[in-house]
Amino acid sequence: MIDHFHNLFLEITTECNLKCRLCDLWRRKDSINKLNIDDKSKFLKDMCNWSEENNPCHRRNFNVILTGGEPFLFPTQVFTISNICKENHIPCYINTNGSLIEPLTDRVLNSGITALTISLDSHHSNIHDNLRQSPGLFKSVLRVIRLLLIQKRKNNYPIKICVQSILGDWNIRELNEHVEFFENLGVDGIQFQPLQYPFGRSITVEWYKESNYFPNSQDDIDNAIDILLQFKIGNGFIMNSAEEIKLFRQYFKYPEFQPDNIKPCKVCDQNLIIDVCGNVKFCFNKSVEPPDKIGNILTKKIDELLNGTGASLVKESMRNCNHACGGMICHIDSNLRD
Repeated sequence: MIDHFHNLFLEITTECNLKCRLCDLWRRKDSINKLNIDDKSKFLKDMCNWSEENNPCHRRNFNVILTGGEPFLFPTQVFTISNICKENHIPCYINTNGSLIEPLTDRVLNSGITALTISLDSHHSNIHDNLRQSPGLFKSVLRVIRLLLIQKRKNNYPIKICVQSILGDWNIRELNEHVEFFENLGVDGIQFQPLQYPFGRSITVEWYKESNYFPNSQDDIDNAIDILLQFKIGNGFIMNSAEEIKLFRQYFKYPEFQPDNIKPCKVCDQNLIIDVCGNVKFCFNKSVEPPDKIGNILTKKIDELLNGTGASLVKESMRNCNHACGGMICHIDSNLRD
């Protein structure tokens, strides 16, 4: 019986305003059957009440993560949900490309968002802009980060402003400079995610051999891992745990399937993902067919979504999964995280 989870992912949208080279989500359009904000708000409030009634300890120990696409395409949804989290003392996290925040900085800082994580994949403007296919984006996002940090310090806002970088061939030989750049910028921390198969596509066999961005030098990989570990031990600015960083080395060696003795993925036990239509899943990479096999928040109660027949069948089919995507930030065993 699973009566708890660590991470409640609420998908704000599948759409994105950028056309990044490492992602295909920008090709998607939200379904006409997507949830409205009232549906999402009701579910979140019901989840708070359910947790309080069934497991008060869990009530104080789950996180809400707003995801996309680009969540700030729909700022009203973001701020409505983050305010509910604030009222109920639930941590609320959001990852963004940072391109739409500038007119929203005051609302972001007062919203109840616990941590705003902004994706910046290089400390070189030309490289980041090329990866995101958006000239001028890097300078624009840096301007927004500086504005947020100034206001945060001036008014003592509790929100954390963080950076997330994909670890790929374009930055793996410059990690000293990369980490120091963002440390000097003054953000609260940086976390890394090893390059995965482009989001939004069906994973193909040996995809990494055809990738222009996947590191192919074991010496470069080993040196990068050592550098990240040194930073971690030195000042903790890197948000990934040492155990997670060590798994990066294993991932780059086996980017399709993890060896049987390594099981970093715990999506079955720690994730509850609500897609834009209200269908439940546990993994971002494993499709559920039909989409409402586990259930939909509009038609099933929370106990059914967590412990019903559909949930049990899907979880059972996933328990022996050894795809290397189990090392993704959203999949990895939270016990390995700091």
